[in-house]
Amino acid sequence: MKKIMLLTLLLLFGVSFSPILVHASENQKEDLMKIVSRFMPLNASLRSPENSYPTLPIQLYDFDQDGQKEIIFTFKMKAKNQSSPCQFGSIVLKKYNAEWRKVLETKNQGIDLDFSGLADITGDGKKEYLFGVTIGAAAGSELEIYQWIDNAFKKIADVPYHKMDFVNEKQKVGLAIWQMYIGDSYLVNVLKWNDDKLLYNEELYSKYYPVIEKFYKDKISEMDAWFYWYCLADAQIKANKFEEASKSIQKGISLAKKSSLQEAVQDFHDLAERLENKSN
Repeated sequence: MKKIMLLTLLLLFGVSFSPILVHASENQKEDLMKIVSRFMPLNASLRSPENSYPTLPIQLYDFDQDGQKEIIFTFKMKAKNQSSPCQFGSIVLKKYNAEWRKVLETKNQGIDLDFSGLADITGDGKKEYLFGVTIGAAAGSELEIYQWIDNAFKKIADVPYHKMDFVNEKQKVGLAIWQMYIGDSYLVNVLKWNDDKLLYNEELYSKYYPVIEKFYKDKISEMDAWFYWYCLADAQIKANKFEEASKSIQKGISLAKKSSLQEAVQDFHDLAERLENKSN
């Protein structure tokens, strides 16, 4: 059974994942897969994340900076019956002397593996491990962030999101979190690590704002919908673009009234009140 499993992993590795180590020899790749196969859960197979770059099921990173890189691999566990959701997981292996040991294992039920990657969220000069599973189209995804501290991994944040992006700063990496509003429109917040938690950061939001603006200008050019104007106005208020926000609100109210959407009109009036409070 173990030989069959190893052969399957090696075939998968050879077909889909050969770029894992660009300069590695075939023997090194085989050794890596042998290590991974020993820790692979039953009924599981390697799985690449959808939105990480590079989209690889195996990554290497030296979390404790001792000169020996740890192994990170992601997998999918088949459900016992088709009506049950699958489980997606990640395992981190660390070498102690000549022995590899599991130092982190996390699993979540969902419909896909969205993200598995590294970023310096806390600004301590070492990267944290980020793992995201898509729960559902409407529910979005759940991001777990792990920090290596005191010779162990500690989960330091759980972040729900529908889309995620990074905002680079000199020392820390911020997270742009897109939460679904209506259809393919989103309300965006930019989070930055502050001592012991992720908090909204206005400065990083303003830095990221051009990305949001372009997204909605492109959407509006395709379909002049009130909900795009609502999300754009929300972004403009957060980025202190008060004059632009006022124009977006008026445009949105006009479109909402044409469609007799009184609840949407009220939402725009609430947005206008927010704008007034912030601009005064």
